[in-house]
Amino acid sequence: MQIKNSQIVNFLNGVAGIQAKRLPVKVAHAIALNIKLVEPAATIYEAERQKIAGKYAVRNEGGETDAAADEAALIELLSIEVELPIQQVTLADLEKCDSEQFDALSIQDIMALDFMTKSE
Repeated sequence: MQIKNSQIVNFLNGVAGIQAKRLPVKVAHAIALNIKLVEPAATIYEAERQKIAGKYAVRNEGGETDAAADEAALIELLSIEVELPIQQVTLADLEKCDSEQFDALSIQDIMALDFMTKSE
């Protein structure tokens, strides 16, 4: 599955709160697998982001950094797609979180899991 670096960043930033919730086994398992799958790509992304921060933090004649070049490079980096064998869940799987035995997912949780959600 093709996934953008921006989706990886959003997933990893939002998943900590989700992992603490009581979830259906299938959803929890898919999240755990996907964390392991995306972490290497996130490490590479972070290394490249650090390079961009160093490379484009060049000062112009007035001693200011070129924020436009930095922003453009970061946007390009975030839009790069990588191929990963993402474990997907259905909307029906996520809807099970609304039952009493599980913790409901917030809108932010659902947005973080969006890339791994397939339609029925």
